[in-house]
Amino acid sequence: MSIGDGREGKIRAALAKGQLGGKLAGLSLPRQIITIALWPLLEQVMSFICASTALILATGMSQDGVVKEQLASGIGVTSYVMWLGFLMQGAVGMGATAIVSRMTGARRFGEANYAANQAAILGFLAGVLSAVLMYVTADFLVTYLLDLSNFAREVALRYMYTGCWVAVFSGVVFAVNAALRGSGDTRTPFFIMLAVDGLNVVFSIIFVHVFGMFVEGLAWGMVLSMAISAFILMTILVRHTVRMKREMGERTLDEYSALQGRLYVPPLFLRWRDMTPDLGMISRILNIGWSQAVEVGGIWLIQMYVLHVISRLGDAAVGAHTIAIRIESLSFLPGFAIGVAGAALVGQYLGSRSVRLALETIHKCVLYSVAFMGAMGVIFFLFPEFFVRIFASDSPGLMAVAVPVVQVFLVAEPFYAAMLMIKMCLRGAGYTKKVMYVSYGCMGFFRCVVLLLWDLFWPDSLSLVGIWLLFSVDMAVEFAILLRMLHGLDWARKQV
Repeated sequence: MSIGDGREGKIRAALAKGQLGGKLAGLSLPRQIITIALWPLLEQVMSFICASTALILATGMSQDGVVKEQLASGIGVTSYVMWLGFLMQGAVGMGATAIVSRMTGARRFGEANYAANQAAILGFLAGVLSAVLMYVTADFLVTYLLDLSNFAREVALRYMYTGCWVAVFSGVVFAVNAALRGSGDTRTPFFIMLAVDGLNVVFSIIFVHVFGMFVEGLAWGMVLSMAISAFILMTILVRHTVRMKREMGERTLDEYSALQGRLYVPPLFLRWRDMTPDLGMISRILNIGWSQAVEVGGIWLIQMYVLHVISRLGDAAVGAHTIAIRIESLSFLPGFAIGVAGAALVGQYLGSRSVRLALETIHKCVLYSVAFMGAMGVIFFLFPEFFVRIFASDSPGLMAVAVPVVQVFLVAEPFYAAMLMIKMCLRGAGYTKKVMYVSYGCMGFFRCVVLLLWDLFWPDSLSLVGIWLLFSVDMAVEFAILLRMLHGLDWARKQV
């Protein structure tokens, strides 16, 4: 027997000891990862298509190359502004995933379902606050923080003042989807996001090409698609409620689940009495999620500073930066899907008291994501013009700036994959605070201090390619620190 065979034998023995229920029961660890990751992967593909369609529709509003640059620049900066609004929703989602996955692994289904209901209410409140925050800060952020042309600024603001209201509906959708993923159900969130992205594409095309609306048409497409999808999600949960009430009778959820056997995992459903705000559960959710909110908020400030520096290089640089991010998100598709699977499995295995399998899950997720995203980096390096031309076929200025940036992905992707995977898995364990410190330390140093010094003392050498290479160094250092943190195993003792 080889060393590899011996290791796999130990993994199989651990799987039998820390067996999970539901559709994960009896599956090998790789098959568990694939089972959970499949639907998030398809979800990310649809999200990519939707976001790319919006950018293509925006740049297609003019045949003039300079105007295309300004349209790409204006639409591109809106994603950064909206990032600020969504950080509260991300905090709720992270807390929901960590608690629901841990309680599901421990077979405390009543508590898992209660946490999901509380997360739905908290997500709605976070969504309302997010919408108001984006509306009142849009003008300051776009006008005073970024150095855009007048037309690019107008594009960004017209999109933001309508698009910000999507947060009212996305707050509920993101929170409930996060809870569902924590329970091991990634299929339902996929179909919900399929509705979001599919309807968004259809509405955007109709509003822009049929009704002749400007960028407001793209924003209205996003808002209406999210509103309809939120209604569909609530309808699904209410159907679960009716069925579970009928089947449970007078039993509690835990009593009913115990009668169904060890491998049974009930669906999440709504209970109106569980949706009265409970400060105790809300505190537990936010205790995990606040670190992510602070982390993402700090990262947002750092990225806005980076975007401020890039905006001084001209609309072509901002547009090319936006296009490069959109292309890079292609490699992010499998990486994010594997990360969602890793976060859910880590939480469930810790709940079943199997640290060995939680750690092995992270190792395999890192290996798979590096293989996928590294291969995409090679493809981007060899055929950059093909990908850039999708968004900037009639703009030589965008092509010239974006192509070298896309080739940098050859260096960046492996480090990005490994860093991303460890972060997502550790967050799934509820270990968000230390991850925040690593993000702040590395990004703050490389993307603020180093970039500031570069901009002050060697401004003539500053370029978009150079900035992206700096990103690569940042991610490599983050990965090295996170890897050491991973094997320290403090995250395995985190209580949620």
